Amino acid sequence: MYGDHQFPGKLFIVEGIDGSGKSTQLSLLQQWLRREGYLVFFSEWNSSPLVKATTSRGKRKQMLTPTTFSLIHATDLADRIERHIIPPLKAGA
Repeated sequence: MYGDHQFPGKLFIVEGIDGSGKSTQLSLLQQWLRREGYLVFFSEWNSSPLVKATTSRGKRKQMLTPTTFSLIHATDLADRIERHIIPPLKAGA
């Protein structure tokens, strides 16, 4: 997709089960990096405005099949990469 990019920023990806402390640890890391003078941007799963309401509604009404759930999350990731992740990486975040 972006090949051998030369973005000055760094991307950290953290995965884990719900309730494992990911948000807590990332918040601490974000605070520390900012104190050290780094530009930090945080993006979380299912936060794209394109799909957030649809995902919530589909979950609430139990309307999502595994395929539609996967497609919605793929759309979320693609949108966040293009609009919210690549620009900060290019800016050095």
